[in-house]
Amino acid sequence: MGRIVKLIAIVGGAVVLLFVVAIVALTMFFDPNAYKEEISAAVEQSTGRQLTLEGDLELDVFPGIRIAVGEATLSNAAGFGAEPFARIDGASLAVGLLPLLSRRVEIGEARLDGLVLNLERSATGDSNWQMDGGAATTPASDDQASADGTELDLDVGAIVVADAEINWNDAAASTSWQLGNFNMDASGFGPGVAFPLDLEFTLAGDSIDVAVDASMDATLGLADNVYRLDSVDVGIAGSGSAWPGGEGEANLSLSALAANLEAETLDLEDLEFEILGLNISGSLSGTRLFSNLTLAGAIEIEDFDPSGLLNELGTEIETADPDVLANASIAADLAYDANRMMLEDLTLVLDDSELVGELGYVGDSLRFDLAINEINLDRYLPPPAEGAADDEGSLDEVDLPLDALRTLNANGRIAIAQTQFSGLTMSDVEFSLTAANGRVALQPRAGLYGGTFGGEIGVVVEGSSANLTIDQSLSGVDSALLVNDLLDGELVSGTLDLNMDLSAAGANLGDVRRQLDGDVSFSLADGAWEGVDMWYELRRARAVFDRRDAPQRAAGAPRTPISEVSMSGVLSDGVMTSRDLRADLDFMTATGGGTLNLVEDTIDFDVVAIFVDGETLQSDPDMVDLAGDELPLSISGAASAPSVRPDFSAMVRAEAEEALQQELEERLDEEDREEINELEERLEGLRNIFDR
Repeated sequence: MGRIVKLIAIVGGAVVLLFVVAIVALTMFFDPNAYKEEISAAVEQSTGRQLTLEGDLELDVFPGIRIAVGEATLSNAAGFGAEPFARIDGASLAVGLLPLLSRRVEIGEARLDGLVLNLERSATGDSNWQMDGGAATTPASDDQASADGTELDLDVGAIVVADAEINWNDAAASTSWQLGNFNMDASGFGPGVAFPLDLEFTLAGDSIDVAVDASMDATLGLADNVYRLDSVDVGIAGSGSAWPGGEGEANLSLSALAANLEAETLDLEDLEFEILGLNISGSLSGTRLFSNLTLAGAIEIEDFDPSGLLNELGTEIETADPDVLANASIAADLAYDANRMMLEDLTLVLDDSELVGELGYVGDSLRFDLAINEINLDRYLPPPAEGAADDEGSLDEVDLPLDALRTLNANGRIAIAQTQFSGLTMSDVEFSLTAANGRVALQPRAGLYGGTFGGEIGVVVEGSSANLTIDQSLSGVDSALLVNDLLDGELVSGTLDLNMDLSAAGANLGDVRRQLDGDVSFSLADGAWEGVDMWYELRRARAVFDRRDAPQRAAGAPRTPISEVSMSGVLSDGVMTSRDLRADLDFMTATGGGTLNLVEDTIDFDVVAIFVDGETLQSDPDMVDLAGDELPLSISGAASAPSVRPDFSAMVRAEAEEALQQELEERLDEEDREEINELEERLEGLRNIFDR
């Protein structure tokens, strides 16, 4: 028995010795450089490209297998220039020999130095990475790959990529990019083992340059397609016009990124992103990665300074109130699938206002359903023009967002519990919006000073301006509150109804106001003309005409009670013309017409008033005789504070003319031609006196 064991040991030793001798002999007598031409020919036959091996080939097989190649280039495809498709300064791979006998792969180091890869696509869509020649290979089935991966024992000392560069030029899209200074260092990993991974590279395009430095712990599950990155920390420095703010730094971190490619799942945990003073945090999970991608997660942006952010981005916005845009925060849930991308359960805080709801895209259509507790929009308008109220912005300076309206495809609703806009305070506001193909329909409605406001606004973008149609109505509105907030003063009171059917064109709200055309009608009931005592002004004018002392003004603020006033008219280029003004006061009824200039805020009306007998007229003996008489009135000046000028001389002249005309007619009946001529001369003389 001892002899047999000894014999086996001798034979085994001899076999090992022969194996070692064979390996040493192979190393000593085999020169891989002698096969450069054969290798290049094989590559050309397989790919249609010329492989040039400029550096030495190295092969060591003991105590481990080491393969190395020096400088090498692979030619470009025809029609893509003289630059090679790829070149390397060198590459090497070291594998333990004896462990292979037990199906264990021990890679000491896999290294690639100085890779330059030039990827191009022509204007016709052809690419230079399409290879000619070679037979297609049939990939192993999933079961085979899984089985092989399970049985394979892999251990890698290090994988190093040093100073790599990838250039991308797309003539079809007129874009070019360069991934440069790429370095990767991964060591001590195998299937299911966490290992440190460090990456750094630069990325340069037409309008941006980025430098990235990343570190993490990676775990690769080659057999079951499970991959995990832990403690991810990525630093980014960028510059260029496409970088937010032109230049700056950003940092991205994750506690974990886990991907199961077999189950098609992805999870990002504890994401943190810092840029331009924004601290963004969140999480994300994905399913059906390669079939029907679905993502869900959450995002939160901590309190930040919107004004400061805009300044960092090179955008300066002046507002009527310099204290707005001081604080904001955002929180929302993310939802994405093949048909939609939404922010749900959205909460946005801006200064003193809070917005909640949902916002996003369904297909290519913007969808939103948002609610705001309260917001003073006037504070966010451009600063007021010189001489305007200090606390209100200038609507005339607001440009219409024509480019956005031209391409807008949207359907949604915004509700505001309370807002102030253009000086007006509105409650229970709701805006419904539909938009497509440069056409926008907006249906606003709101509670307005005890009444309601509603209608529809249509916008059609054409060229460098927009055509607007405005169909709006006010019903049951307290005009005293409305006018006080709109014009910052007391002008009228009463219950107001207003209807507008208007059109306009322009590039900003100032243009629109100046070009308004259409029909307008309104009525005011149970109110008063505040600031003007019409009864007193008529009595004073009558006293001046009669050369008497002016009457005493009544105590209290001047006002003229109005039972009802109504008017309709046509608006053209911001000027309203009316011929059916009617006002019913307790001492007169007035009718007439004129113009109201909305652009210059002026009024010019000629009115004929008929005195009505009643308690007011009877209260003044000097006026009681005017019952039934007509009095011309001229109303002109600023629309917010017009002057009223009664023409008593015209009234007296009309009465005298009427009396003489009546006497003339009586004499005509008597056929007294001499006296008729005399009366006609008297009438003509009277006219001449008043005409002077």
